[in-house]
Amino acid sequence: MGSRVNAKIGIGPMSSEVIEAVYRYSHFYRKQLMLIASKNQIDHAGGYVNGWTTKQYCLFLKEMKKTYGNSDVIICRDHCGPGFNGIDDLRDTYETIKNDIDNGFDLIHIDFCHFKGNREEKLNESKKAIEYALGLNPNILLEVGTDENLGTNYSLPNLSEIEREITFIKGFCNPEFYVVQTGSLVKEINQVGNFNKDFVSKIATIAKENGIKIKEHNDDYLDKETIKIKRELVDAMNIAPQFGVVQTQLVITKCLQYGINFDRFLKDVYDSGKWKKWLMNNTAENKMLCSVIAGHYGFNYESYKDIIQQLSTRLDIKEFIINSISDLIAHYDI
Repeated sequence: MGSRVNAKIGIGPMSSEVIEAVYRYSHFYRKQLMLIASKNQIDHAGGYVNGWTTKQYCLFLKEMKKTYGNSDVIICRDHCGPGFNGIDDLRDTYETIKNDIDNGFDLIHIDFCHFKGNREEKLNESKKAIEYALGLNPNILLEVGTDENLGTNYSLPNLSEIEREITFIKGFCNPEFYVVQTGSLVKEINQVGNFNKDFVSKIATIAKENGIKIKEHNDDYLDKETIKIKRELVDAMNIAPQFGVVQTQLVITKCLQYGINFDRFLKDVYDSGKWKKWLMNNTAENKMLCSVIAGHYGFNYESYKDIIQQLSTRLDIKEFIINSISDLIAHYDI
């Protein structure tokens, strides 16, 4: 696509319902939104979202566009780099780039923070990946930088590093977004990071001077006041796990309301161990919390499909989820 991005919100495609909510919201409210797929969610070899390959995912998005003709959704790749899906082989990263571009992605986030090398080597490998992407599609939009942090308050000494990195990147491309480590961090069902306003303000100035927009990742579980404060400095926000958690909570609530047993689904999710990365103060003994924070990894399980089928005899569960997810999008759309 030739136009620049004006979307303020990037949403993880946690499920078919979340994706449809994004297209429906964009269609009815005439708002541009971004869908930000990680390699774990959607990839050339498949992902946990419906088991979809990149091609299958994009075919679904085309159907959504037909249904919601006025929608304006930017199709984005989040964290394209080695190590994010447990695979360090660069061939896997390049295969993702090729498949994304072949299937019509608009924007790719090149992130080599897990590359086994020093800072200079990471930058040089990032350059190669970006040049490869531009070689396939000179109009592909780019996002650079990383959000890999521990909720740290970054400070002035980091500014010179960031400035050098931006100068290096501007030498061979014009990225749409620079991802800044603002200190945001999601654990369990909470925002536990710290927003360093002074630091982010300085980075925003540097980025603006270079014609780049600032994007913040991990912006889940924010209240409206915090969103407003961040909006003054940050051009766009990514939100993902919260949408998966909300869908899980909605389904469990309806199961309780209609007396539908969901123990097998909770057990399947718990046994997957996917909740471990999200734990903070709680322990593995809190099985309900562990299952809720990782429920979205199991939306393709037969145990989940079974309870959805049972719920569908009592209410339009798909519409209920889509409408509730739309309300959450509206919360961030200020």
